[in-house]
Amino acid sequence: MKVIERGIFPFQEKEFFSPIRNKIDYARLVVLAARQLLLNSSVEGAEITSRMKLIVDKMSRLFFYKDKKYFSISFPFTTQIDGDDIIEITSYSGKNLNNKSISAVIAILDNEQFKLNPSLIDHYIEPNGIESSGLFLLEEIFQSEPSYIRYDIDSKNENGILHPLHHFDVNYSSYGTYKLGLNKNIPEDYFESTLNILTECVFVTDKK
Repeated sequence: MKVIERGIFPFQEKEFFSPIRNKIDYARLVVLAARQLLLNSSVEGAEITSRMKLIVDKMSRLFFYKDKKYFSISFPFTTQIDGDDIIEITSYSGKNLNNKSISAVIAILDNEQFKLNPSLIDHYIEPNGIESSGLFLLEEIFQSEPSYIRYDIDSKNENGILHPLHHFDVNYSSYGTYKLGLNKNIPEDYFESTLNILTECVFVTDKK
C-alpha cells in the first residue's frame, strides 16, 4: 500500500471542502487534488488545519480531513510514486495530468456556456484554445464512479436514530444518498480501513 499525504492551507479549504453535489463538483475536486499532489511541496512549519491523503492499494482513493469530519472519493487516475513524491499522474487511458491539462479542465468547468449547458458536445464542435486539451480528460473523469462517502459528527441535526450524531453519508445526490448510523466517534484509520477491500470487512448490525 502506498500513502501520500498533503497539507491543505486555510486559503485552499473552500476549494477542497465545498459540497459535492454532482459530477462537475467531483471533476473539479479530483483535478485540484491532482495538482496538489504533483506539487510535492513540504508544509513543515506551516499553519495547516486540514489534510488530504491519497491511498493506493487495490483501491485508489482520496481522503480529506477537517474538523473531525472526513470524506472520501475515488481517484480515477494511476500514479507513479517515488517515496513521498508523485512523479506522474495519468488517466487510465494514458492521458497525462499536468498544469496545462488541469488548467484546461478547470477552464471548461468555469466556462459560462458550460455552466448554462453542462454538456461537452458544444466544446467538441467548437474547441476553444486551452480548453481543447482538457476535453477528453474531462470526459474520462465524467465516466468515473465518484464513490463518495462522508463521515459526519452532526450535533446540529442530531435526531435520535433517525439522524444519529455519528453517521456515514453515502452518495452525494439528493435521490441517491443514504445514512449509516454509528454508535461512536471513529478514528481516521477506521474510516480508511472501512473502504479498503484488502482489510477486514466492517459489519452492519441491526440496532433493533
